[in-house]
Amino acid sequence: MGNPDLAPIARHYCGRVQKGQESADDAGPRIWGGTTLTERREARRAALLEAALDLIGESGASGVTMRAVCRRANLTDRYFYESFTSRDELLDVLYRQVADEFLEPMTAFAAADPARDRALSEILVDKVLADPRKSRLFLVEPYSSTGLGQTTIAVMPVFTKVLQDHLFAHIDDPVRRRLAALTMASGNAGMFSAWLNGSLRATREQVIEHCVATLAAYRSLYQS
Repeated sequence: MGNPDLAPIARHYCGRVQKGQESADDAGPRIWGGTTLTERREARRAALLEAALDLIGESGASGVTMRAVCRRANLTDRYFYESFTSRDELLDVLYRQVADEFLEPMTAFAAADPARDRALSEILVDKVLADPRKSRLFLVEPYSSTGLGQTTIAVMPVFTKVLQDHLFAHIDDPVRRRLAALTMASGNAGMFSAWLNGSLRATREQVIEHCVATLAAYRSLYQS
């Protein structure tokens, strides 16, 4: 459940600071506790994001509130607003960070090399399984949290373009190429979401086999 070192570090940096000490640091690049003001701010921000991930893993994005995140990170609301203007901004930042982590295996997944389909499918499935908190945020919460709607709309075209430019590069018609990419991206997102929320009961091997079969099927689109 997240990085256990972040919250103690953040508490060390700010939770026990005497009144007025942090304000004094704000005036210049003084060193306190062996760290700079920037380093302490970064540690607090990281602790807040990690706390939000833990809450998402337990109860979804609906459980992420300013107060709940601060309690989990053992920080006051002052430090929340130091990094984020609102709960929605925190979720936006967190979602984009997690999306970046998924982009690399998705880019490899789109490589047009049938000989690598199984290995690449295993990489993608294992990425989904690696951190249930991040997978729930990226693949499940967009279907249930209105707070992530606009962020998802902004981020998903990046993944669709990867499929367009790699997996479906053989399709000359740009409209058909985009249709194929959109269909595959949304289909896989829905499949993984159902798998993670328990409505799809399948083993890891069955999901991998499905990904391999899907790749083969999509490669045959518009070839005749």
